[in-house]
Amino acid sequence: MGGHSPAALRRVARHGDGWHPVGANPAVPLRPAELRASLDELYRLTEKEGRDPRALTISYKAPVYDVTQTLDAAGAERRPFSGRQAQIADDVATYARLGVSELIFDFRSDNLSASLERMERFAGLIRDTASV
Repeated sequence: MGGHSPAALRRVARHGDGWHPVGANPAVPLRPAELRASLDELYRLTEKEGRDPRALTISYKAPVYDVTQTLDAAGAERRPFSGRQAQIADDVATYARLGVSELIFDFRSDNLSASLERMERFAGLIRDTASV
């Protein structure tokens, strides 16, 4: 089940076998601290429903607009899954430690060639990180 509003968390806790918050929402990017707080609430609600929160699969939609653009829209903080190889690898590890078992990278763009270019650049960064 998707979404990360309080109502969405209640639905997942009551009926879901997994949770898919959408980290691509610029208004609520779900950085690690925000995701941790939502997961804590989800686990609390799931236990309240008499269900095991460890049985939930946690996925996360990670926007990859441009790995070279490191600041958020306000210019304040590095976007997760952007920047140098080591930073991206750290982001993947951070979200895994939080309990995310599936990352869905979103490379969409205004046109196909730009999306493909982003995919290639990101794949190169990941390949280079894996070989280190």
